[in-house]
Amino acid sequence: MEDFDEDLDLEEGPKVFTRKKHAMIMDDTGEHLNIKEFDFKKPSKFAKDHIRLLEIVHDSFATISETHLSMQTRTTVEISLNMIEQTTFGGYIESLSDRCYICTLKAPIFDGDVVLQFREEAAFAILDRLLGGKGTEKVEREMSEIEINLMNGIIKDMLSSFKDAWVNVAALDMKIKDVETNPQFIRAVVSNEMCLVLNFGITINEEMSYFTFCLPYSSIKPVLDKLSTRSWLTDGKTLHDASKGNMISKNITGVDLEASVILGETKATISEIQNLEKGDVIRLSKGVSKPMDMSIGEHNIFKVQPGLRGSSLAVQIIKLNK
Repeated sequence: MEDFDEDLDLEEGPKVFTRKKHAMIMDDTGEHLNIKEFDFKKPSKFAKDHIRLLEIVHDSFATISETHLSMQTRTTVEISLNMIEQTTFGGYIESLSDRCYICTLKAPIFDGDVVLQFREEAAFAILDRLLGGKGTEKVEREMSEIEINLMNGIIKDMLSSFKDAWVNVAALDMKIKDVETNPQFIRAVVSNEMCLVLNFGITINEEMSYFTFCLPYSSIKPVLDKLSTRSWLTDGKTLHDASKGNMISKNITGVDLEASVILGETKATISEIQNLEKGDVIRLSKGVSKPMDMSIGEHNIFKVQPGLRGSSLAVQIIKLNK
């Protein structure tokens, strides 16, 4: 039972009671009860399952995007999902700095727009590295049109990371709709619309900052039904595992490897090598009819047979070395 002011005269009729701040509430065993305030004007619209699974998706996004951004800026970039919170769109906009890079994004699967925002220092650090700088200079000014266009290119690459992370949920093909440097001009949804805000920490050359991804409930409502534990668990694998596998496979297929065929070996003195002339024959340890070794990098992988393909020298793989 709550405590109220004691100087009440019940015979004078109803009065407005002032509720006192209650002490910490304990259960019968003396443990502190975890009681949270609930604002009926701003009810939560995202279920715990939705939040948990979106956390898994965007943990995967952080892993993918930090790899892409590291290659673009030619330095180590670390991205991590720090926090997820529910708030109104108006509250989200008020929490942002007056100077930042903020863009509204659209996707066919959404009923409305979502918002991606970078703090001023994070955007300038990325641009400085992109243009050959160290990414450590402090810049306090509005972004120029050229810088905005360069940042748009970075965001377009980042949107592909979102697409890869969302692959097991839906085909998320987001495009940039509008870009601003003052958040007060962003009108993605009405100010009292509940949103899920994902806060990402980003570290570039030990300089820490953050960026945010805002998902209004009305915009992503069409895909919330797909954010269920049952639809994400297949053969004991989670989306987190699947997206990492897809990312690894995609990255591996584009890696260049050096392949070499060892025709044979011989020993020669320095003077013999110096006296070599055009037309000289060098005797090798293997005959031309015997299989040769083909190495990938430093590993001997295949047995091959030499020959011709058209007018070019070629080898045919015979078997895999064990």
